[in-house]
Amino acid sequence: MPALAHAQVAYADKPPAAWQILRLGLAGLWLLDGLLQLQPQMFTMDMISNIMQPAATGEPGWLHGLIAWSIQWVTPNLVAFNWAVVAIQLAIGLTLLVPWPKVMRGGLWLSIVWSALVWLFGEGFGQLLTGSATFLTGAPGSVFFYGVAAGLLLWSRGWDGGPHPWPAGLAATQVVAVSLLLAAALQLEPGFWASLGLGAVIASGAVMAQPDWLRWTLDVAAMAATLAPVLVNAVIVAISLGLGVAVMTAAGNRWVLWATIGWLLVVWWIGQDMGALFSGMATDPNTAPVLVLLLWAGWRARADLAADAGGDRDLAEAERVRF
Repeated sequence: MPALAHAQVAYADKPPAAWQILRLGLAGLWLLDGLLQLQPQMFTMDMISNIMQPAATGEPGWLHGLIAWSIQWVTPNLVAFNWAVVAIQLAIGLTLLVPWPKVMRGGLWLSIVWSALVWLFGEGFGQLLTGSATFLTGAPGSVFFYGVAAGLLLWSRGWDGGPHPWPAGLAATQVVAVSLLLAAALQLEPGFWASLGLGAVIASGAVMAQPDWLRWTLDVAAMAATLAPVLVNAVIVAISLGLGVAVMTAAGNRWVLWATIGWLLVVWWIGQDMGALFSGMATDPNTAPVLVLLLWAGWRARADLAADAGGDRDLAEAERVRF
């Protein structure tokens, strides 16, 4: 309790650095998403056929019906709808950048509401109800974690220098840990142990418009998954499970931090196709980057709390400089 009281005094002067990292990172992601929505193909039926309709594939009847209803509503109003999406996402990003607490708080609530709508109608709950969801393609969905990040930011009064530390900063790393454990669990689905299942998941990114170097790496990875699906999938499960446990139990360990970031970047490259940012149809950078943001913010929160609580100040200061 004395350590907590000490941290309360330290955090009373200004918003915690970890809070600021997550706020600015989330703002940047929303602004990027808004700009991606301005791509010319988003104003054509490609958005319906390549983004909205696939979200309904394999869903239970009630969810398929909801997504189908949204498609029927959007199709005749596609251009106006897309401009509305651009405006909303840019507005969320901009409100998170302004220094006024009430505006920022409104942006965070809008972020949660909009994330929920997009997660339902645009991502079909990250395909979690289809039985074929995999973290390799982004499940449970990047926008889900946008909403989680906004909720963590709302958890405490970081924007007005509230007289207490930022507990959500510590929770951010646990969100990443649970996500990795979920990734391992999803990968246990029988189809991913077969050549056509795992290989097809990785190869799906290569069929989109890609630079040659990216297409080549995806083709190689897809071939490996096709030839040795059991081995490749076992490695994916083992790494995801191991890092999930490591982050949950030793989130402050530097090697755990870098190993997890490295694995997330590998999955982002090979499985999540770098968010399809080169395809002209990307709506967001996918799930791995937002998890890196959460992990980074959580690491900084732990380092700052350790220093303010009278722990190893030299180590904590080194971590501040590093990040």
